[in-house]
Amino acid sequence: MNKLLIDEIKKIELELLVLVDKVCRENNIEYSLGGGSLLGSVRHKGFIPWDDDIDIMLTRKNYDKLIKILSLQNEAELWHYSIKETFQPYAKLCNKQTYQAKAGLDFLWPKIGVNIDIFPMDYMPEKEEKRVQFMHEAQHKAEILYSTSFPAFVSGSKWYYSLARLFLRGPKFLRYHGKNRQVAKEVDDFMAKYQSDPNATQIGFLASRYFDKEHFSSIIFEKYEDVQFENLNVRKIVDHDSYLRQIHGDYMQLPPENQRINHDYVTFYGKEN
Repeated sequence: MNKLLIDEIKKIELELLVLVDKVCRENNIEYSLGGGSLLGSVRHKGFIPWDDDIDIMLTRKNYDKLIKILSLQNEAELWHYSIKETFQPYAKLCNKQTYQAKAGLDFLWPKIGVNIDIFPMDYMPEKEEKRVQFMHEAQHKAEILYSTSFPAFVSGSKWYYSLARLFLRGPKFLRYHGKNRQVAKEVDDFMAKYQSDPNATQIGFLASRYFDKEHFSSIIFEKYEDVQFENLNVRKIVDHDSYLRQIHGDYMQLPPENQRINHDYVTFYGKEN
């Protein structure tokens, strides 16, 4: 097996980002770097030094349009419930010539390759109580989706995370196994519930690990600009400050070393020809 080094993984991820950027520019789709990638572009002009993945985010309308186009191309493999079984409430664009394994749990991820994450940003209620309730419901449904695929639903960065998930998600698996695509569509439709509601002024990824920090004024997703990310010229929201400050506070300040988390529990390999 040909184990990929971190620089090789990043190079492949950048190639996937080039593909997305090309598709978006050719089809008038606005997207933005998101999460740690947006932070990295602002603070480091590329990857956060201890990070090794790429996230992008799109409003629901642009997300659906991009997914449709990516499903028709052959350069990379799209992981989305409309195409194949997946247990995450967002999409991944994957390199076809690589595959992933997790420490001690290689059998859980035998197919998915080096990838970038593509997140839908959905409208949600403005009032806090109603918004939080909606996010709780969305995350509960997302947890059901995670539980539909065995043994993948027990995947974790540490063995005791996997053991805990076996007990926590096991009952859901017994109830929902074999219904992956049905559940995935229900989750996707639910997250888009407020798409046409003129009173929904907040937007965010509803299954975010940041939970209620993940809500922003929809206004910040109206203007975009080019930004440097490593050797590329890609896109971001103009008002990155509102997004990053909401999640990270003083985002230009480096976090303590014990909070600099990477994905070293994941290993990628090149496929043998």
